[in-house]
Amino acid sequence: MKICDCLSDECIICGVKAKDKWSFFKEISKPLSKVLGLPPEEIEKVLEERERLGTTAIGHEIALPHSRLPGLDRIVLAVALNKEGIDFEALDRKPVKVVFVVLAPENESQRYLKILAQLARLLKNENFRQRLLSCQSPEEIKKVLSEVDYEF
Repeated sequence: MKICDCLSDECIICGVKAKDKWSFFKEISKPLSKVLGLPPEEIEKVLEERERLGTTAIGHEIALPHSRLPGLDRIVLAVALNKEGIDFEALDRKPVKVVFVVLAPENESQRYLKILAQLARLLKNENFRQRLLSCQSPEEIKKVLSEVDYEF
């Protein structure tokens, strides 16, 4: 399995409108809802519950909101870019410009942790982040990801 295997074009947003993490969860839940066939409120709720445990912003203008979701049969990702930044209450106080959302089935642990680790490793690379931020379409984002994506 690769990152791109978990990502559909409907869940790639190059110009997310949200200004804070709570409005981001509401916005990203809509395309995830369409792909998963679940109510957006259910998705928003699990992302908010996880965020209340502590910020998922990991520094360098990156956030990795993630959660387990009852009823899922596979890991699903969403990617969102916001060149102005989203207030995620990051520890480094920088607004978040690149967000990867990871949702996993309740019984999926190994792949869930591997995908989070792989994303964190990739996103620490400044060149990779800049390439993502320069993307104008879901196809461009998938192309950038496919160049560094590997089996896990």
